[in-house]
Amino acid sequence: MPPLQATGRLPLIGFYSLYFGAVGIVLPFLPAYLESLALSVTQIGLLLSLSPLLALVAPHLWGHLADRTGRPHRVLAVLAVGACAGFSPLLFVDRFPALVVTFAAYAFFASSITPLVDSLALQHVAHTGGSYAHLRLFGSLGFVLSSSLFGLAVDSVGRATVLAPLVLLAALALWSLTLRDGHAPPRTEDVHPLAGFQLLAHRDLRWLLAGTALHWIACAPYHGTFSIFVVSLGLPPSVTGVSAALGVTAELAVMLLYPRVAERIAPRHLLALSFAVSALRWGGLSVASSPSVIAALSLLHGMTFGAFYVASIAFVARRVPPHLRASGQGLFAAVTFGLGGLVGYATAGAGYDWLGGHRLFAVAAVLELLAAALVLRISPEKPPSPA
Repeated sequence: MPPLQATGRLPLIGFYSLYFGAVGIVLPFLPAYLESLALSVTQIGLLLSLSPLLALVAPHLWGHLADRTGRPHRVLAVLAVGACAGFSPLLFVDRFPALVVTFAAYAFFASSITPLVDSLALQHVAHTGGSYAHLRLFGSLGFVLSSSLFGLAVDSVGRATVLAPLVLLAALALWSLTLRDGHAPPRTEDVHPLAGFQLLAHRDLRWLLAGTALHWIACAPYHGTFSIFVVSLGLPPSVTGVSAALGVTAELAVMLLYPRVAERIAPRHLLALSFAVSALRWGGLSVASSPSVIAALSLLHGMTFGAFYVASIAFVARRVPPHLRASGQGLFAAVTFGLGGLVGYATAGAGYDWLGGHRLFAVAAVLELLAAALVLRISPEKPPSPA
């Protein structure tokens, strides 16, 4: 049987661009669309919390399947098709119980896409060279293009908020067929079903996950209520789109520059810096009301997500054995985006109803400082032994 063709840069670039293009519409605009269906902010928070709830389990299951079979590209194709199918009912459902089922179905697949494609990208870089950050930045580019174009194209949220990302998800499902994995033969040895969770025995990995989960909790008021916050200030939807576009543009810049500084700054120090800058960002939003100030603060997103994400991926890649790469990325996704997102989204909606947007962002700023303190507990990385 001839060997499989290895996944090259173009299939990965296309996958990142299409997937995060869909996320670029869903993340900033879907909460406002759900509010237009007469749902309360608390109900919206509960719906958004379904994705991190499923992320507690799904990435581990799919990551284990990818490691066990040695065919992460096939597992990723299943996830892309499943995400498209799970999202499609949003075109016609508008009642809360039906929305719960739809969001859960979508999240079961979509919550595992990022760790699996990251695993493929890391595998590609390990065998061909280059930079993971330079592959991942195409996801950020897809995000910024879709969010800015959509925000400028619509005057108000409506069914287009569902239709546009659905088209991108359908294209993603087709594009996933171009993914290949020829760098290693299928695994013949068993990978323990709990291999991902067994990685928690490592002290430094526990400190990392505690800090990144707390950071993601602090980000939940932005991810879950920002578009609602903008509308409450009497500002148009374009502020949401432009802010998201500026933020991801800054994220792109960070990812472009990261390979130049990767060997000069340890991941734990970059994480602490990104969390401190995020505290400044949320503190600014706690007093901001003008569109220009809100847009300017969004430029700090380069640290809030860009630096945070590449530093976390670099840390996991260095500390997790290569044969457990997908399981390690799944564990990071489960704890950070699963547990952190679940707590964050579940409390952000209720917190917004109780405190209002400004005071909720002030609480987020305090949480970021705590997250920075946690990652500084990580032990310094040992230099490689001389040959």
